[in-house]
Amino acid sequence: VLLYILQSRNGKLADELLSKISSMTYRMDSLLEQRRLDELSKKAFECKRIIDHLEYIQKKEEELKEYLTDYISGDTTSEQLQYFVKQNFMPIAKYRIRELEDATRQLGDKLSDNTLRLDFLSYIEAFLNLSESVIVDDKPQNDNHLESFIISINLQLRRIQEFLTRFRKEIQQTNNNM
Repeated sequence: VLLYILQSRNGKLADELLSKISSMTYRMDSLLEQRRLDELSKKAFECKRIIDHLEYIQKKEEELKEYLTDYISGDTTSEQLQYFVKQNFMPIAKYRIRELEDATRQLGDKLSDNTLRLDFLSYIEAFLNLSESVIVDDKPQNDNHLESFIISINLQLRRIQEFLTRFRKEIQQTNNNM
């Protein structure tokens, strides 16, 4: 009888222990799943943030291209071009660049496309260098240089389209994994 009572107690303790282990395992699985979903959500948010900034930069680069074209054709004065670049383009470009760099840092290694982060960081640097070199010593560059800037802007607009496509693909893959 004593042996039966001890085995019964051990059985109940084993059942309680298994129940607690099962409950803890379920909670850990739930926490891990929630963490995975949070990471995916953060990735989608940061990709969307980058897309929004890229679309705005694209708009500003198209405006800069128009200003440069008008300046070369004589429809815009040096002062108008200078004002646009220094007051309307550069501050916005620098702000957007900081935001893009922050979003890229937040993404870290969460991107499926392994080269996207490095490619994008090199684009950011090239964009900033181009925008800073349109006006040198408070004067626009000469017409030949400005024409090459227009070509560079066209290349950067194509790169923006490429990055928009790649980041949208990341969002789509993220949504498929949720």
